[in-house]
Amino acid sequence: MTFYHASNIGNLSEILPLSTLRGVEEKISYFTPHKAYALFYLRDMEINHVTCGVSENGITKYHEQFQNQLETIYKSRSGYIYSCENDDGQIQEHTSSIWISKTSIKKMEQEYIADVYAEILNAEARGEVQIIRYESLSDEKKQEIIVMMENYIIKHGFLNSSSPKAEFMKMNFPQSWINAVKANKKGNTHT
Repeated sequence: MTFYHASNIGNLSEILPLSTLRGVEEKISYFTPHKAYALFYLRDMEINHVTCGVSENGITKYHEQFQNQLETIYKSRSGYIYSCENDDGQIQEHTSSIWISKTSIKKMEQEYIADVYAEILNAEARGEVQIIRYESLSDEKKQEIIVMMENYIIKHGFLNSSSPKAEFMKMNFPQSWINAVKANKKGNTHT
């Protein structure tokens, strides 16, 4: 089986286990058997806003939480998709569509993705990706997103931060940000 790993860094001679797994101190690297899914991990690591998963039929489903989210996050981004075979069993299943390795992976090929947004749209045209666009959401679902992101802003302390992630939240979730400011002043949250 072929596995894919996304990286903003090119010309790697091996993929090292540098990521952390929640609740475990051991370092790992992530892989997926779905190339289209790997595309969504070619993102700005400081923002790290990934809203997708793979359905049972192998289609990557991407859920926009604000208008033009896909374009905002991925247009003009570039990166590398590494592929390898799991001949020696170093890559182990973790959860649905996500596999991990605790050791370095050396046998691999590299593909440069010049425009991740364009490549995702190509994958959508091929039927490998389904994009649930923000404008297709019901008003009720949009309101759920506003409340969810308000709580997220408060929980992660973005109101008192000037980090790239805080700026991203303020710009793309303005109503959630306004609500979070009001809730913070009152000492009230929806959590």
